[in-house]
Amino acid sequence: MTIIWMAVGLGGFLGHAMRIPSGIMVGGMIAGLAVKIAFLPGMEGSRWLSVVSQLLVAGAIVFNSDVSSVKALPSMIPVALGYSVVMLGLGVTVALILSRFFGMDILTSLFAASPGGLSGLGLAATESEANAPLALMFHVSRITLVLITVPAIAKYLSR
Repeated sequence: MTIIWMAVGLGGFLGHAMRIPSGIMVGGMIAGLAVKIAFLPGMEGSRWLSVVSQLLVAGAIVFNSDVSSVKALPSMIPVALGYSVVMLGLGVTVALILSRFFGMDILTSLFAASPGGLSGLGLAATESEANAPLALMFHVSRITLVLITVPAIAKYLSR
């Protein structure tokens, strides 16, 4: 287990140093999974680590949230909820397509295609006994693409 933590730490450092979007998390996850696959493929997950991770993610969200914008713009709450429903519907549709045409089990495809954050959905996929690494691969690809392209598009459109 120590070797995995070392790989996660080194991968996180390298991801950050290389300025990869969400580099600490992405680099750590990729390096940790590579070491686990190569050296400890049968290692079981840890329930306490999942609980601690969920609490840390919840704390990071709460402490880093700017709730003043929600108080200042209450008219946007229904819009945000409507957007969320539309995105969830699209995610479920994509999940059904992944399951039917690409051989993914429905549980993994739901976690792979649902809109949301990498850490939260990764933890939920693990808790639900879905294929979390496969689901997370979809999110890492999506988040990396979004973090690379959206700033360029925003810069172009804001001229």
